[in-house]
Amino acid sequence: MKRITMSFAVLALVAAAACQASAQNLIANPGFELPTVDMGSSLGNWFRFGSGAGGTSSDDTSMPRTGSGNIELSVVGANQFAGIFQKLPGTISPGQILTFSGWAKSAFEPFAATQEIKIEWTGAPTNQLNVLTLPTTYTQFTHTAVAPAGTTGATVTYAIATFGPGQGDSVVFLDDFSATVIPEPATVGLLLVGLAGIGVLRRRK
Repeated sequence: MKRITMSFAVLALVAAAACQASAQNLIANPGFELPTVDMGSSLGNWFRFGSGAGGTSSDDTSMPRTGSGNIELSVVGANQFAGIFQKLPGTISPGQILTFSGWAKSAFEPFAATQEIKIEWTGAPTNQLNVLTLPTTYTQFTHTAVAPAGTTGATVTYAIATFGPGQGDSVVFLDDFSATVIPEPATVGLLLVGLAGIGVLRRRK
């Protein structure tokens, strides 16, 4: 009986360690302390983009939430956009849960743009969250989605856009981003069953 109990305990610890490892932040340069890029690959770095003179994304040090760096997004006028994206390392499988979060603040009130928070699945349709409000103090956003069938990876994107009615000049500061993956619910269920089994065996001793 002791051997069986020990086996369950070891399996549960291994599963718990795997869940903990998978919940680590997959984003490189999450606090924008290092330079970002506007050409080349987005794997392992933030890629800045914009619509041109009316929409720009730049490295900045004027409004960090923590540390010394942040990103500034600026749009001037209607029908403009600016943002950043990063391709996450490794494979993401269907059924896994991805949580994308970060901190943003508007330079002006009221906020006159749309926050576009995207999880762009590799091999599957994009999942997008649109937010029309943003205060002038750093506020955390969180977007969680389950990887659909066909998913092999993901890219996370944060952008502001002024395609809506009455939208125009906007400046947004970004800092402290995170992307974490946990196993599909079935895997988590197996872990819980294993832990329950340990409890049953202990009660039978």
